[in-house]
Amino acid sequence: MKSTIKYILGLAVFSTCISCADLTENMITDTVADVQFSTPEGLDEALVGAYVPLRWYYGREPGLLMNLFGTDMFMEGQSYNSEWDNYGPGLNASTVLSPSGDVLVWEHFYKGINYANTVISRADGIEGMNETTKLAKVAEARFLRAHYYFVLVQHFGPVHLTLEETTGVELEAFRASEDEVYAAIVSDLEFAMEHLPLEQVQYGRPTHDAATNHLAKVHLTIGNWEKASDLAIQVIEGGRHQLLDNYADVFDPFNQRHEEVIWSVQWGDNTEVNNPGNELQRFLGPRQWLLPGLIGDDMYHVGIARFWPTDFTLTTLFGNDYRNGGLHIRNDSRYSVTFKEAWLYNDEPNVPAGFSIGDTAAWFTNDPIRQEYTPEQIESAPYRLVIIKDRNDVFSPTVQKHRYPYLRNNGRDYMYMRLGETYLIAAEALMMQGKLDEATSYFNTLRKRAEFPGGEEIPLITSAELDIDMILDERGRELAGELHRWTDLKRTGKLLERVKMYNPNGGPNIQDYHTLRPIPQSQIDRTKNEFAQNPGY
Repeated sequence: MKSTIKYILGLAVFSTCISCADLTENMITDTVADVQFSTPEGLDEALVGAYVPLRWYYGREPGLLMNLFGTDMFMEGQSYNSEWDNYGPGLNASTVLSPSGDVLVWEHFYKGINYANTVISRADGIEGMNETTKLAKVAEARFLRAHYYFVLVQHFGPVHLTLEETTGVELEAFRASEDEVYAAIVSDLEFAMEHLPLEQVQYGRPTHDAATNHLAKVHLTIGNWEKASDLAIQVIEGGRHQLLDNYADVFDPFNQRHEEVIWSVQWGDNTEVNNPGNELQRFLGPRQWLLPGLIGDDMYHVGIARFWPTDFTLTTLFGNDYRNGGLHIRNDSRYSVTFKEAWLYNDEPNVPAGFSIGDTAAWFTNDPIRQEYTPEQIESAPYRLVIIKDRNDVFSPTVQKHRYPYLRNNGRDYMYMRLGETYLIAAEALMMQGKLDEATSYFNTLRKRAEFPGGEEIPLITSAELDIDMILDERGRELAGELHRWTDLKRTGKLLERVKMYNPNGGPNIQDYHTLRPIPQSQIDRTKNEFAQNPGY
């Protein structure tokens, strides 16, 4: 049934307190607090509000569901949102985040867009603000607006495009074409490049390099290869960001603000203001605490085993049989940095007899020699040994990039942009232009960084070997668990092929129309006119 008095797209109608800003269908006000948002302080509050939706996506289950599930690299562990992985009939217009009933990214991101629109619309009318400062704040808002639309258009295709502040009830919405949405994104990011500073006083706000890097990724997505490579190389050669020498250091939980980070979504160590908190490690972690002598600790938390790497990730992608040479887990540090396999006893009252704190309690391994163990050898191991074929929805190697020593609402930032990916953006864009030698140089520079310090040399590639599958595999090794995979597969036209080959849950069900997500039914119901559903749903 259509509603005739509901708010379009969930666009936020603001209260006078940003921290309490909310939109419900019961609100009766149809105006923004004009006095509040017509001052420099009010403009800052609206700008801060534009950041909040990022936390609902990048530190929570929605970002994981929409970017890791249903790919070649990750599949369902123990979950109640399995439709995102299996592409079954449960993935439809009524799909919500169980058990909360949240409609995932749609509502939150359109609220963020309207916060950004408020800043953009109001800035010119504010007196007493330095013009350069004003332009920088508008640029920041346009950067955020571009980011929200970039996520939306990749997942949903044509979406409602609104570039003006919404101050009252709107009953109609219209889906702009993907070309129109991308044109708005490019315009916003070009403005942001021009007016954002090279460095921000407050860490976490986007810079000139962040806008440049973001625009490079956008041009890569829409096939403007030359622009994508030029922009990526600008960031690489700009001198303000550097690849760290050691891949492991990129994810050091005690050094999050390093030279490789271009832009990250912020949290903090004060759990009272971290709602919603960053719970990525908890969703990715195994239920190791079910084993005797193990409890959830501050660093890895009480895992709930939602997202498991596929067999392809654990074997083929990392080439883990080191007896055969080539690229493998003993010369490529990215596997051991990304995945945690061994768990040590840490619950002293319940450590089994004959063992001590710090002894190995469990090993969920992809080591090639152990994969050949007989059941008797597995049983005789002095710890719980789980090999790939015996994995279940409780125990498996787990992504550990997001670990941080606080429970639940932890304060780890989420790196949305880092220079490691920028090298791969440059490599892919150059390859698509036929500039294979240049592309291979960026590719190999990044791969060389993955070598164990002082260890065996990692094999590099020749330009004749470089193709889109090689790029995708390297992105998988470099960026595993970093919420890029679904859009990577879609961008390269490899989503269906790779899911069918490597994801046993999604492979039998995925169809062409699954390259777009279903428009939420709540959006369709709240519009007076017809708001078309994506084909197939």
